[in-house]
Amino acid sequence: MAGVPRISDAEWQVMKVLWARSPLTANEVVEALEPSTTWNPRTVKTLLNRLVKKGALGYREEGRRYLYMPLVCE
Repeated sequence: MAGVPRISDAEWQVMKVLWARSPLTANEVVEALEPSTTWNPRTVKTLLNRLVKKGALGYREEGRRYLYMPLVCE
């Protein structure tokens, strides 16, 4: 399928959270992943940025917060 970005296993976990419920802030994604990972919050934010650059996620600004949402279907 053309246009679908290659997503790593770690990025896949972030996408699953956002497919389940979105839009979410980076901190909300971190909280959702806490029970299943030991990732540092900076790691999650890096993954979010990578997914935005790949075109898998979009975001909108609300004041000082960024709300992330998937741009590709599960």
